[in-house]
Amino acid sequence: MDEKDVKRIKWGSFLKDVFICSLGAYGGPEAHYGVFTDQMVIKKKYITEEELVELIALTGILPGPSSTQTLVAIGYKVGGPLLALLTMLVWSVPVLLLMTALSFSGEFLNAMNLPEDGFRYVGPMAVGFIVVAAYRIGTKVVKDRLRFMLLIFGAAVTYFIRAPWIYPLVLVAGGIAAIKASGEKICGIM
Repeated sequence: MDEKDVKRIKWGSFLKDVFICSLGAYGGPEAHYGVFTDQMVIKKKYITEEELVELIALTGILPGPSSTQTLVAIGYKVGGPLLALLTMLVWSVPVLLLMTALSFSGEFLNAMNLPEDGFRYVGPMAVGFIVVAAYRIGTKVVKDRLRFMLLIFGAAVTYFIRAPWIYPLVLVAGGIAAIKASGEKICGIM
């Protein structure tokens, strides 16, 4: 990475923002991206929305945890390899400690004869985070009629056909439809 490509930011401020993201990002990658958009794009302007969408697309096809990869890539972009490493640590250590503590809480509550009723709200809260994040990302990505139709088609097909092979098939079909609509060719085949 060239020194000119690295944004000049205060690492402490950036890592504080990463920590805020780690505390507020529960509910899976979809919820994480909503938090990233708020904190890293809108509030702090470390990257643009277009850059975030590109990172989401790239890390979505890579193996491994896409949220972590996205945030580490942001750290790398704004501060280089050392900031990327620190970003990963600040992102993952708080949730690691929290999840470890929560893993023992059931036994603790049982030993103290306390009810575990509070945990029943975790699932619905995660779904709420995901719905809000999906809506936010959708409004940025679905900008024309074709993309909206592809969204409806993909959602309907994957809802009614619950087989592992359907997801790659829907992705390929959507890609071909988008390319045909734009008039481009795939390697001279179409």
